[in-house]
Amino acid sequence: MSGRLLELISRIHLDWKRHVARGLAPYGIGPKQIFLLRKLQEGGELAPSAVALLIHGDRPSTTSMLDTMERAGWIRRRRDPGNGKRVLVRLTDAGRQKLEAVPAALWRSARMPLDPEQGLEPEERAALLGLLEKLHGWMDGHLPKD
Repeated sequence: MSGRLLELISRIHLDWKRHVARGLAPYGIGPKQIFLLRKLQEGGELAPSAVALLIHGDRPSTTSMLDTMERAGWIRRRRDPGNGKRVLVRLTDAGRQKLEAVPAALWRSARMPLDPEQGLEPEERAALLGLLEKLHGWMDGHLPKD
């Protein structure tokens, strides 16, 4: 395998991520932060370990991001009442206000003026999605579990 496939996937992802980060910068928030706020708004509370998986981050960088977001008042961490050893992260009113203050066209790909999926026809999008899901499933079955 030449590695060209993964190189292109990575370049597309990184170019897109930089584009989104530039748009969000004036609002004082990054792509992973707004993604987490959105997920918390959609689903309630998450354990820090679930946040790390969600953002594909290691524990130290996830903890640092959560510290920053908590200092900004966007999230709160609290002990799980059902398990005192477990911590849960939840969205605050300030976090909801931050989501409302940032135009959706800067962070919701389907609403952005530049949506990478627009470069493909609907059939091409469906085919690529199917192939990437197949590749992800194969990789998931072959990678060592932590």
